[in-house]
Amino acid sequence: MSEKMGPIGGIKGKTFDDGADHDGVAKIYVAPGGRGIENIKFDYVKNGKIKEGSLHGVKARGFTSTIVISHPDEYLISVEGWFDSSNVIQGIQFKTNRNISDIFGYEFDGDGTQFSLQVKDKKIIGFHGLVDSHLNSLGTYFTPISSSSSSSSSSSPPLKKLEAQGGNGREKFDDGTFDHVRKVSVGQGDSGVAYIKFEYEKDGKREAHEHGKKTLLGTEEFEVDQDDYITSMKGYYEKLFGSETEIITTLIFKTFKGITSQPFGMPSGDMFLLEGGKITGFHGSSSDVLHSIGAYISHSASPKMLRGNWIQ
Repeated sequence: MSEKMGPIGGIKGKTFDDGADHDGVAKIYVAPGGRGIENIKFDYVKNGKIKEGSLHGVKARGFTSTIVISHPDEYLISVEGWFDSSNVIQGIQFKTNRNISDIFGYEFDGDGTQFSLQVKDKKIIGFHGLVDSHLNSLGTYFTPISSSSSSSSSSSPPLKKLEAQGGNGREKFDDGTFDHVRKVSVGQGDSGVAYIKFEYEKDGKREAHEHGKKTLLGTEEFEVDQDDYITSMKGYYEKLFGSETEIITTLIFKTFKGITSQPFGMPSGDMFLLEGGKITGFHGSSSDVLHSIGAYISHSASPKMLRGNWIQ
């Protein structure tokens, strides 16, 4: 039996209700705009299959960010946000049993009403709310966390999300977490890394995620052996003349077996180093170039001193 909460936020708009006939939330798409959250969309899991949801709100005038939830080991447990006197949700953040997302939209400035949708020992399996030209309010459906989900989660290696380093690109991305990173392909542009592609493996199946834009310079690859894994990523970022925000200029990867990739790009600007275990996924921001990059770290392997700013 599910528990319905909310909706919380503005009282205007058209009602939407995705229902509660789902096993979990698989993906979240959020489009922030200048006057608040323009639209939101949820994909769900039912009997092991992805069920694509409907778009709530208007077609985005800007970029859309995506959150990937690794069902069934990972599940959504809370949503936090705030709305102002315009009856529009201005900022929103999602939390799973493993990770916490960035804030989509505006951070709370003290002039508005904050809200939190969370029930102890329960997970979110559906959403409802009110929309018109923007997202006015949001509510949730909760169901108890099953013993299989909690035991699976507790037996999985602990994960940390290491904050993205670099600038603030228009298009946020979050690939989620996987069993392995098998290959990295990097394409350079005139002034830095223009394109990156990660090939992941989960439960024996390969999945590729691409970010940025390929150039005529092509791509270079770094492939990881089956019995090896990436443990660190070193890079540089710099705000170049004519750019609105910083650009990743160089990336270098290193594995547990001590294999180091070639430098992708020319080192310039501020250096960063992400390490601390086995890297199982990446997130960051891009446009027609790569602006920032962060990593998911599993602490089940190669424990080292952690560097960087953690999202708690």
